[in-house]
Amino acid sequence: MENPSEKDQTKKGGFRYWVQHFNEKHRVSVRSRREDHEVWHFYISPLRATLAALGLLIVLFAVVVTAVVYTPVLDTLPGYPGRQARKLLMENLERLDSLEQNVRIMQRYANDVSLILAGEVPPVAMRRSADTVAHERALVPPSAADSLLRAQIEGEGRYALNVQGAEYGGEAVSRRELAAPVRGRVSEPFDPLHGIYGVVVEPEGAQQVLAVMAGTVVMEQWTPADGNVIAIQHADGYLSCYKHVGESLRRTGDRVQAGEALGYIGGDDDPHAEEDFVFELWIEGMAVNPQNYIIFQ
Repeated sequence: MENPSEKDQTKKGGFRYWVQHFNEKHRVSVRSRREDHEVWHFYISPLRATLAALGLLIVLFAVVVTAVVYTPVLDTLPGYPGRQARKLLMENLERLDSLEQNVRIMQRYANDVSLILAGEVPPVAMRRSADTVAHERALVPPSAADSLLRAQIEGEGRYALNVQGAEYGGEAVSRRELAAPVRGRVSEPFDPLHGIYGVVVEPEGAQQVLAVMAGTVVMEQWTPADGNVIAIQHADGYLSCYKHVGESLRRTGDRVQAGEALGYIGGDDDPHAEEDFVFELWIEGMAVNPQNYIIFQ
């Protein structure tokens, strides 16, 4: 049979006992196994033990949250997207957006150069100047005095801003002196209305074709109609195009200085000796008259 004292001890250690005596203090002692006597003891109730456990859990939770928020501990976990990973992701997205914009600009530029070499005018008429946008957004309409002052500044005269005058398409450009690509007589002048976007020059014998400004060769190719064609991109939106070059000395991507030889024209070895040299000058995608910038004779 079960001993009554053992049965009472079982009841005292059961769950029902702890519920009934939840707020009652119990003695917890530490006894020496070898000497069989009490070494240390303290009193505690189940209620206080439960509150102490909950407090410990709250403290551990606060420590973990603080470590996660204010320290890079998550970055050390493999496969976890920590703050460093999110930062790298945002930087990569910004680089991707910048590269996409640069690709669109380069594609537009390549299309404009292809149209220029094909003898066509790039679609620059759709571009709107900052002055037009500011005029449209103005809250006060311009007065008669303002219109008169604008006409004086944009016209000809001592204080006029347009020192060069309007070129083809009404686009005003800055004036600068350029080196002559070849020496000779201009046989056909600039006439964009009849498809002549440059000047045709009869060279004075065999000579070198020189770069009018420093720049980078963006196109070097041969076509049945124009022979060897060299296009150079310069600063400030200038682009020069040389057609019917007898022998080309440059390749795409080469850097050249003003007056540096690009090729040869004329002579017995030139297969296009019977073809006159053609030179075109473009500014911001607009063909301009080269004779306003270059003296060919």
